[in-house]
Amino acid sequence: MNESLPGLLRARIHESGPWLEGAGFTLQVFDATVRTEKKSFGIYVEKEGRGFYLTVWNSGEVQVSTIDYEVDPSPSEKHLSNVHADQLRTEFEDLVDWVSGSSGQS
Repeated sequence: MNESLPGLLRARIHESGPWLEGAGFTLQVFDATVRTEKKSFGIYVEKEGRGFYLTVWNSGEVQVSTIDYEVDPSPSEKHLSNVHADQLRTEFEDLVDWVSGSSGQS
């Protein structure tokens, strides 16, 4: 079974959250790990009109929604299965880079 993605994302936010907020990012956390069945943890990160929702489940699934309000107010969605810790870390870092304008990809 996959490592606990909700726990990994929670730890990543705990580590990088203060830096992100200090750099002007807005963060909202959604913690549904108290549920007894399919536990999830998610975060919404936004800066200057770009944002992403990243939701992870203990099943190894990841849902990514990106939005650029200046280009298109409709989010772009992507669902990933069987994600491991390194993939989650890379996905999170790529999303932060995109929101900050460091990357052209969503």
